[in-house]
Amino acid sequence: MSVYFVRMPRRAAGRRNASPFLFSMALGLAMSAGHSGVFGQSTGRLDPVVVMASRFGDPLLATTSNVTVLTREDIEASGAQTVPDVLRLLAGVDVRPLYGSMATDTSVDMRGFGEGANLRTLVLLDGLRLNPLDTDSVDWGLVPLDAIDRIEVMSGSGAVLYGDNAVGGVINIITDPQRTGTSVQTGVGSKHSGLLSARTSRRSGDLSASLSVARQTADGWRENNRQARSSASLRVAQSLDKGEMFLALGASETRAGLPGYLTREQYLLNPRQPETRDSFFERAAFYARPGLRWRLDDSLEFAMEAGLAELRKSAWFSSFSNEGSDERKTQSTSLTPRLQWRHGLASLPSRTIIGMDRYDGDLRNDKADHVAGPVVRSVRIGQMSEALYLQNQTTLASGLVLTLGGRHQIHDQSVHDSLGQAVAQRYARHIGDVGLSWRVAPALRLFSRAGSSFRFPSLDELTTLKYDPDPPYASRTGFVTQPVRPERGAFADLGGQWRGGGVDVMATVYRLDMVDEITYNPLSLENENMAKTRRLGVDLVSKWDVSRNWRVQGGLAITRATFSEGADRGNRVPLVPRQKLTAGITHLPVQTVSLSVFAVRVSDRYAGGDTANSEAVLNAYTTFDLVGSWQSGGWTWRGRVANVTDRRYSPNGWAGFGYSGFYPADGRTLFVDLRRDL
Repeated sequence: MSVYFVRMPRRAAGRRNASPFLFSMALGLAMSAGHSGVFGQSTGRLDPVVVMASRFGDPLLATTSNVTVLTREDIEASGAQTVPDVLRLLAGVDVRPLYGSMATDTSVDMRGFGEGANLRTLVLLDGLRLNPLDTDSVDWGLVPLDAIDRIEVMSGSGAVLYGDNAVGGVINIITDPQRTGTSVQTGVGSKHSGLLSARTSRRSGDLSASLSVARQTADGWRENNRQARSSASLRVAQSLDKGEMFLALGASETRAGLPGYLTREQYLLNPRQPETRDSFFERAAFYARPGLRWRLDDSLEFAMEAGLAELRKSAWFSSFSNEGSDERKTQSTSLTPRLQWRHGLASLPSRTIIGMDRYDGDLRNDKADHVAGPVVRSVRIGQMSEALYLQNQTTLASGLVLTLGGRHQIHDQSVHDSLGQAVAQRYARHIGDVGLSWRVAPALRLFSRAGSSFRFPSLDELTTLKYDPDPPYASRTGFVTQPVRPERGAFADLGGQWRGGGVDVMATVYRLDMVDEITYNPLSLENENMAKTRRLGVDLVSKWDVSRNWRVQGGLAITRATFSEGADRGNRVPLVPRQKLTAGITHLPVQTVSLSVFAVRVSDRYAGGDTANSEAVLNAYTTFDLVGSWQSGGWTWRGRVANVTDRRYSPNGWAGFGYSGFYPADGRTLFVDLRRDL
C-alpha cells in the first residue's frame, strides 16, 4: 500500500487507507478477552483493586481517576510480544516506535505531548520508576512479558502521588508473585524472529519465589535493524503475620541496529532501506528493589521500598546530522516510605496517606568521534530530589468520596564537564489536587478531579548539542545558554463509568493547560521553554460481552493539542493525532479456541519539530491484526498476523528547514508460539 507525505491542507495522493468501512463496522471493539472458555462471567461484577490511585490499593469504582486495568488474560490474548504491543490497543495511548517490533526505542504518549511524550508519561514496575534520568525511552524489556500479571493505566496527572514525569498519565506494570507453577514458551516468526522464555514460581510455607527469563531476537523488517534482547527477573518474598518483606531483582541486555530515518523519496522508493548500515546501540540495565509491608494495627499500615538501578548505554551514529560515539552510564537510588491511616474525620470515615520520596541520580556522558576512540568531551550530571506528599479520602455520604492531596518537592541538579564548565540549579514546587467520586449505583460511578502538576528538566536537558563550524561538523555536548525552567500544568477531568450486566464503559473529558514545556529548538540548537499549550480531549473505552462466546471492545480518543500563545498560537502540537480509534472482536467457537481481530486507526499528525504546521505530514493509517489460539491439556498454541494488509505508514518523523525524515513501521509480520504449562 502507498502513502504520501504532503503539506497541509492538501490531501494525500495514492491509495486510501485500508478498509475504513470495515473499521467503522468494527467500532466499539478493541482488545480480546482471555481464555476463560466463556465470556460474561466477570465483566461488570468484579470491582478490581488498583494500586496506583493511592499507592496502597483501592476498588476501581471508588477512584477519582480514569484507570484501565489490562489483565493477564488481556495480555495473552492480544498476541503481544512487548508491553507497548499491548498498550497500542488502548485509544488513549499513542505508541510510537522508531525501529522494529521489540520496542527497543518506543515512546508512549498520553494526553497529547508529541515529541516529549516519554518524559511526561511515568512508567512504573511494581512502583519502581522505569523512566531514565535522561531523555531516552523506557527499557520496556527490563521484565519478561510472561512475568506480568496486569498493567494499570491511569490517564491524567498523577503528580501529587508520584511527582516528576506523571503529567500526562501513569502506567504501572505489576508482576504476579502469587501465580505458582512452571511454564516454557518458544516461538518463531517473520524475519527470523524468535522467542524463548521460561517462568517458575514456587511457595513453601511463608516463603515464595518466582523467576522469569526470556530471549528475543529478530533480523528486523528494515535493513540494519537486527535486534536481540535477554532479560530476567527474580522475586523472593517472606510472608509475615501482619505483612510481607520481599526482594525483587531484574536485568536486561539489548543490542539493536539503528537504520535511521528516510527522506520522503527514499521512503516511497523502498521503506526497508537504511539511512546508515553501521549505526547501533547496546544497553544493559539492572535493578534491585527490597521492600516491606506491615500492618501495625487495624487502622495503620506501613509500606516502604528502596531501589537501586543502573543503566549503561553505548551507541554509534554515522548519520550526517549526528556522527560519533556516545557512552552513557546512569545510576539511581530511591527510598519511598509511606503510611496509611484509617480514621474518622468529624465522624466521617476517612483514610489519610502520608509519604516521602527520595531519589538520587548520577549520569556520565562521554563522547568520541569514533568507536573506541579517545573521549573528546565528558559531562557529569547529578541530581537529588526529595518530596513529601499527603492524600486524604473522606466518605461524605454513602458512595460519595472526597479526595484531597498535596505535594512539596525539592530538586537539586549540578552539571560539570571535562572543560571545567559547571552549572547548578535548585527547584521547589508545591502542587495539589481535589477529586470527587460518587457511586450512584452499584455499577455506576461519576468522578471529577482538578489540580496542578509539574515536571523538572531531565538531566541531559541541561545540555545541548553543538556542532563544529568546519568539516566534519562533529557534534559536541555543551551547556544551554539560558537554563530551562520547570514545566507547570493545570488540569480538570470529568467522567463516568458503568460496570455491570456484561458491559464496561468509561468516558472522560479533560482540559490540560501547560506552561514552560521544554523542547529542543533546531534553530538555536538548544533546549528551551515553549509558549503555553492547551489540551482538550475525550477518552472513551468500552467492553461488551455480547454472549458467552462473543466479546467486543473499543476505544476512542479525541485530542486537541494546540499552542495557546506566541507565534504558533492556534497551531497543533506536532506528532499528536486528533483522533485514535481502537477496535476488536473475539469469538470462542469452543472453549479451547479463541479467534480475534484488532484494528487501530490513527489520524494524521504534523511531523516532529513542525510547530508552524507548514512542513510534512504523517498520514493517517489503519492497521489490522489477527490472533488465534488453541489450548489442549497443558499446551497453548498461538498465532498472530500483525499489519495484515501490509499497510505502509510512519508513526514517527521530523521536519524542518524544508527537509523531513520518516521512520517506517514494520510491514506484515507473522509470529507463532507454543507454551507448555507444567
